[in-house]
Amino acid sequence: MILATKGEDVAEAAGRLAGVGRVAFDLESNGLFAYKATICVIQLAAAGEVTIIDGLTAKLDALAALLGEHGPIKVVHDVAFDARMLAEVGIPLGNCHDTSLAARMLGKSATGLGTLLESELGVKVDKSMQHHDWRRRPFEADALTYLAADVAHLEALDDVLWAAATVAQITSEIEEETRYRLGTAIASATTKDPRPPYVRIKGVDRVPPAELPVLRRVAAVRERESARLDVAPYKVIGNDVLLAIAKAKPRTLDELRRVRGATQGPRAAQMTQEMLRAVREGLEDGPIPDEERAMLERPRLAPSVAKAQRGRETRVMSWRRDAAKARGVDEQVVLPGHCVKDAAEVFPRSAAELAAIPGVGAFRVERYGEEILRALEGPAP
Repeated sequence: MILATKGEDVAEAAGRLAGVGRVAFDLESNGLFAYKATICVIQLAAAGEVTIIDGLTAKLDALAALLGEHGPIKVVHDVAFDARMLAEVGIPLGNCHDTSLAARMLGKSATGLGTLLESELGVKVDKSMQHHDWRRRPFEADALTYLAADVAHLEALDDVLWAAATVAQITSEIEEETRYRLGTAIASATTKDPRPPYVRIKGVDRVPPAELPVLRRVAAVRERESARLDVAPYKVIGNDVLLAIAKAKPRTLDELRRVRGATQGPRAAQMTQEMLRAVREGLEDGPIPDEERAMLERPRLAPSVAKAQRGRETRVMSWRRDAAKARGVDEQVVLPGHCVKDAAEVFPRSAAELAAIPGVGAFRVERYGEEILRALEGPAP
């Protein structure tokens, strides 16, 4: 095992691995513990050698060519998260084999790394550190062992899954979906979410209008405190507590204490006066701004349009089910779910329009294009 803690160590590792055909890759972040997740560790493995890169002390720029589209194949288990994290530091991930996706398209019901390593290779790995805070330094022996195990067997797992995918003749489908997931992950990393904190809370669209101004203010208080402490927002006060405060609208400390969780724990207890002030400000604010109200409103289609769209989706799904059964493959191989939804919404009328839908791929248009278009069109009147 090689531990790289400086930029020159990373450059040396990148140069050493540039000529190999395939590199196992993984990364660990501090997303459960920090206000904004950052890359803490990167693990690379090739030809039986594992390199652990300390993302907190070493510059990662030298990895760009290795991890990019023109570098060797990267064997990754679930590319989306890793691609987004790397894109945030200016390193686009490309040319990947996703073992999680391959297992899913092969019809395997359990696609977790630990499960697949055991079922496909008979290898048991310790996953007890999945929720470890990877900011901790120095690395302890058990942490290094865990990090190495996450990449040590990925190449062998890729061999097994890719061989099965080749026999099943679904490698093109796996590659296309991998590119789609990489693209959407990278795009999400470079697009700033314009929504204020309260609009991001799950279930906010069901909150009564009278409660929204208070929720808006108390969520902003939590966000500022989370950023100041550099912890995940839910570790300051949970979403359910914010929703309860907005509903109760407490005016006094006694009333705030009656809201379950609002004053429990050291962080919440220190924010009681700020929360009460936020409630008062919310009550004085009046309705939320129009531009924020628009963010809460779900787009509504005319009933006839929505009905037609549902019909197209139902017909394509029915066709997909029959096509998958005839071919003996998973339905996602024939046409991924996101493509079904997009096709039903866009309603392409030609092969070119169908091919323009992200993730469909030219090979699917050639094989299934006319059938998909007929399914979208529906029976003749």
